[in-house]
Amino acid sequence: MMRTAVATFQRLFPNLPHKISRGWFEFISLFDSGTSMLFMNYGYAPIVDTEAQPGLDAMDEPNRYPLQLYHATASAIPLDGLDVVEVGCGRGGGAHYVQKYLKPASTVGIDITHNAIKFCDRYYDQPGLSFAQGDAQDLQLADNSIDVLLNVESSICYPDPEQFFREVVRVLKPGGHFLYADLRTDHELEMWDEQLAAMGLIEVERQNITPNVIRALDLDDERRQSMIRKYSPMIVRPIVREFAGVKNSKFFYGALQSGEKVYKRFVFRKPE
Repeated sequence: MMRTAVATFQRLFPNLPHKISRGWFEFISLFDSGTSMLFMNYGYAPIVDTEAQPGLDAMDEPNRYPLQLYHATASAIPLDGLDVVEVGCGRGGGAHYVQKYLKPASTVGIDITHNAIKFCDRYYDQPGLSFAQGDAQDLQLADNSIDVLLNVESSICYPDPEQFFREVVRVLKPGGHFLYADLRTDHELEMWDEQLAAMGLIEVERQNITPNVIRALDLDDERRQSMIRKYSPMIVRPIVREFAGVKNSKFFYGALQSGEKVYKRFVFRKPE
């Protein structure tokens, strides 16, 4: 009966767990003035250990799995000399990784959350990296002005993802790229495909990375559990564990394993 109730809840409110999880990250980040909460994604790990993995400085190594999701998404094309905008940058860890390791001309991180942008302005000092508060559905960017727009595990939280996709098309330069990674429930996949096709962009690449996300959650479990113990009151820890996707939780981790949730990575290019 409990399993049926959970399944019904997921079908009626498919994106609510992710929104709660993101809200939890934003809440506890208020109490973290350091580097524990630089990322809000579920991570990525190669399925085969011999697969190439990005080299990281010692200071970045604790966040390897969330960083590897950015690497898998943003390194799909060479970024040298290009101007990158990340929409939904959160606390800036991914934008910082892109600018530091992938060497574009510039990276601008945009997020709707004031506290996140305030943290980013205070914490990062990387040449070419900057941040601005803004709405993904109403980007304050000129038409045809961006070489690369990056969006990682963020659009699922937007009230109107289709409006965001229209903004992506509007601000990209002809020939510019949309580098995108996110998840949907199984019954949302057809609608997601229709929304993406409606952009009119050229789909260069598509990959189901659900197995990679599951493996990252397995390998990163100890760190995630430690953060939950550190920042969450004991009374809400069982709920937080479910929404944070810790190993063997049912609500998110189990949904990935069963195929009820699917995580994909895309590369799109705007026609010349």
